[in-house]
Amino acid sequence: MDIRTRADYDHGPNEVFAVLTDPDFVAATVNQMSVGGQSHQVTTRGDHTVVTTRRTLPTDDLPDVAKKFAGPVLILDEVQDWGPAGPDGARHGTVTLRIDGVPVALTGTLDLTPSAKGATQEVRADLKAKVPLIGGTTRNPCRRRASDAGATP
Repeated sequence: MDIRTRADYDHGPNEVFAVLTDPDFVAATVNQMSVGGQSHQVTTRGDHTVVTTRRTLPTDDLPDVAKKFAGPVLILDEVQDWGPAGPDGARHGTVTLRIDGVPVALTGTLDLTPSAKGATQEVRADLKAKVPLIGGTTRNPCRRRASDAGATP
């Protein structure tokens, strides 16, 4: 399933990137989304900035058949790997999202580019649910969760 999200900001790419990778911002975002255990880390690997998060989310909005399979919570592990800034502050990266114990995975790209009003962040990803028979029923709720999780840390 193809997922695309877009966010427009009133500040340039360098300022937006500084916020998106600020450990306090990442912590606040993860804490706001999680109902239980969570973790976050922002690291530098060479010229890349890597944001790694783990969130515990409720399965309340999943179909009953999916809840039986997933349990009362979903544990999402996300890694955003941002490359170096270009001359105009633009950045490109990758995102991966895994759900513990559930054969659902998301892989995609991240772009943060200058725009007339500041900056635009785009996420393009592919969500795959490898669950026979109930895969289709889990994709739309998982898509909502992935969109919420993938657009920001």
